[in-house]
Amino acid sequence: MWITVGRSRRRVQIALITALAVVSSLMSVGAGSAHPEGPLHHAPLPEHATPVMKAFFADQLAPQSLAPTSNAACTGGIAAGYPCSNVDLEAFVPLADLGGSSTEEANDIWGWTDSTTGKEYALIGMTFGTAFVDISTPTNPVYLGELPTHGAFGSPWRDIKTYNDHAFIVSEARNHGMQVFDLTQLRNVSSPPVVFGETAHYNKAAAAHNIAINEDSGFAYIVGASGKGNCSGGLHMVDISNPTSPTSAGCFSADGYTHDVQCVNYGGPDADYSGAEICLASNEDTVTVVDVTNKSNPVQISRTSYAGFAYTHQGWLTEDHRNFLVDDELDEQDFAHGTRTRVFDVSDLDAPQLINTYTTTNPSIDHNQYVKGNHSYQANYRSGLRIVDISNINSFSEVGFFDVYPADDSAQFNGAWSNYPYFDSGIVIVSGIEQGLFVLKPVLGPSDNAPTVSVTDPTEGAAVTGTGVLLAADASDDIGITQVEFFVGGNSVGVDTTSPYSVSWDSTSVGDGDYTVSATATDTIGQVASDSVNLTVDNVPEPDMHVGDIDASTSSGRGGKWNATVEVTVHADDHGLVVGATVAGSWSAGATGSGSCVTDNSGQCTITRNNIRRTSTSATFTVNSVSHASFVYSSNANHDPDGDSSGTVIVVASP
Repeated sequence: MWITVGRSRRRVQIALITALAVVSSLMSVGAGSAHPEGPLHHAPLPEHATPVMKAFFADQLAPQSLAPTSNAACTGGIAAGYPCSNVDLEAFVPLADLGGSSTEEANDIWGWTDSTTGKEYALIGMTFGTAFVDISTPTNPVYLGELPTHGAFGSPWRDIKTYNDHAFIVSEARNHGMQVFDLTQLRNVSSPPVVFGETAHYNKAAAAHNIAINEDSGFAYIVGASGKGNCSGGLHMVDISNPTSPTSAGCFSADGYTHDVQCVNYGGPDADYSGAEICLASNEDTVTVVDVTNKSNPVQISRTSYAGFAYTHQGWLTEDHRNFLVDDELDEQDFAHGTRTRVFDVSDLDAPQLINTYTTTNPSIDHNQYVKGNHSYQANYRSGLRIVDISNINSFSEVGFFDVYPADDSAQFNGAWSNYPYFDSGIVIVSGIEQGLFVLKPVLGPSDNAPTVSVTDPTEGAAVTGTGVLLAADASDDIGITQVEFFVGGNSVGVDTTSPYSVSWDSTSVGDGDYTVSATATDTIGQVASDSVNLTVDNVPEPDMHVGDIDASTSSGRGGKWNATVEVTVHADDHGLVVGATVAGSWSAGATGSGSCVTDNSGQCTITRNNIRRTSTSATFTVNSVSHASFVYSSNANHDPDGDSSGTVIVVASP
């Protein structure tokens, strides 16, 4: 029996469930069935099953016999018999219409928008394959066909992600590996449904629980993989930049088994990792943060547990990469509290902090959640899709739901497996394990979107002085802006409640140096957005410097020619010597060319013009500029105490 050491444990009859799974597996193999099914209408439970997988397996019910329906608005809290709030039912496609057998059920779901046509599709994991549905007309979805599982075995666990018009599919089915499917095949299905073939296959991971893809980097991360060489179930990294030729890229196994993960090109507030590729892994009892920028040498940044953990299952970053929302899949059963979402402040990736726990009165188990804008879209098993307003990170509230399992909301593993909220149309798709595909349309009102703001004055990199510096910003919102607050160096310097938004700032209130100016706009429901620029305060005048003396000397050159040398002395306005000033000048009237030098500890430097033609009886040198980081060149103060130059120009006579 496979046991997880040092991780969360389920108080279920694991031995009995495992024994049933092994017997089922042996019976299926002996029967030679193409799709060997285990107890409770499922393929066999994997021998490496985690506690949460065993709990899920124990709760499974037979598929429901349901009728398709469409175009049902949420009215009076009901849409086509399903409890709801602010979410309409565009269409429902039952399992029987998704190509499944009478015992086949749904699992993961993801979406794809055709980059050429803009049409939207649902990709639904099934026990024995992946179903494809055209939902470009949401009230009339069309089942296009199925990609069968790889090999002879099915599984209740399948996971799908997309990249560059291809789907990448893993499963807990024995020796499944990663399937690659060219989604552009869905454009021209003339007589649906059809049976598709996989475009490519990656066999370096056998059975796996999940897959994440960072679309900005072109890398996939297979997690929860079993068998030798599979990173102890940790991050199995795959280069999918060429989707049909995936190649192994690296491995992270230092923290053992990973159940789910999100990997991003980091754009959050932790400057130490700006631009790095970061993975936030849900590792059964911790949130584990890993820098995977160097695939051959990934580095664990932090490993954070929390009080009351039972099984750290999955999580998703807010769009500003500042917070990570986590669902624990077993705490509702183990501790009998309501659906609970934990919020970690990850602005310091080295030390994430739990800052908020959002617990509802609903007892259902949370499973998969995804953040879009200021909402978390949660698939919470028996209570279905739950939409949570997260605009105030310290105080969440539910703003909509669609219950795919009307019978009850108890803490059991039935109903909504997952959802996909990222279609431009606003459609959200949900997979019901025993039900099928739900095509939903949230109606959250016009205040759904956060405000936008842009600093217009000063411009990036500007230098400012004085007491009346203008700070200005443009801000807009679909309902309205209540205020724009301006900050300099993190300190508030004023608020404007009327467009155009601006304040006047006294730059002499701070010392000279570089500062960040930011503007934060707040809309009528408290959503905020910020923008910033950098500026330099330069109020303290730099001291002047000037040429205090120019002397000249000559020497014989080659072939009767001669050399001229000028020695320039640079003074500060208090007549002190200036060290490190760069003097640049040019020759004329008998000689050509230019030269420069840097003053030494005596405030002097020399510039020589060699081999002036012997017919020239003199040559003129002119100081064109003097520069220094801490002084300002004042040419009108140039002078020469011995009178042989003007302080700017000297004539050098031939020897």
